[in-house]
Amino acid sequence: MLGRGLAGVVVVVVLVASAQAHEAFLGDCPSVPSVKDFNMERFEGLWYVVESFESREECVTWNISRGEEKGTWQLRESKKSGVLHSVGLSDSVFTTAKLTPDTIDMARMTASWPTSDCSPPLSLSPLTDILGKYPLTVHMTDYDNVAGVFLCQEIAIMQRQNGIILSRTPILKVNLKQMARLNVPGVKVEYYTPVRQYNCNRPQEGIQHGAGSSDLGPLGGASLTSHDDDDDNGGYDGFSGDMGDHVVDAGTP
Repeated sequence: MLGRGLAGVVVVVVLVASAQAHEAFLGDCPSVPSVKDFNMERFEGLWYVVESFESREECVTWNISRGEEKGTWQLRESKKSGVLHSVGLSDSVFTTAKLTPDTIDMARMTASWPTSDCSPPLSLSPLTDILGKYPLTVHMTDYDNVAGVFLCQEIAIMQRQNGIILSRTPILKVNLKQMARLNVPGVKVEYYTPVRQYNCNRPQEGIQHGAGSSDLGPLGGASLTSHDDDDDNGGYDGFSGDMGDHVVDAGTP
């Protein structure tokens, strides 16, 4: 009986990982370096997601602020999604996650996304508690212009990945995006895909949307197909601000 139940859990995990994550692999998550002496207070504020392993989202922003609990932060994600957006109407989705940095290495944290709105069968499964939590690592940032973030979740025998490039402005210079792409064994650089940040018509309010209801947080909703490199000359090569010599990169692990 126990063996059959465990086999069922593994099957569900494999199906969820395959259907909801852009990159799903057997084995453990890759080793990813983190920014040394990471300053969470400087990392707060509005970020535009300009590249991601997710291929079907537009106008995604992260707004990071202090959480209600001591030692936590709140990540409010806004994005365009759904039928209304496809026909040019506003259909913004808002999701709020709790960020809990590690007490020793604050660039490594847990992002806890709400799963209370999960659709069956996940809404009836203890897997929702697992699927809603993602280890998040900031592997490079200068705080004022650009940041590279990597999320990887291990579920039983599977791992699910998402690489994200954040910018303080809706457009980011090509060389800065190249610097922010994670390049370590086990992560494919070619899976970084541009997230369009124009014609967004950003509203002040939107739908409160639990991560589990359709995409299980930032790792969900993408296909398992590869992507061509972005067309950086097609509206993605502008940049506002001076990078200077203040990039903090974790370097090679």
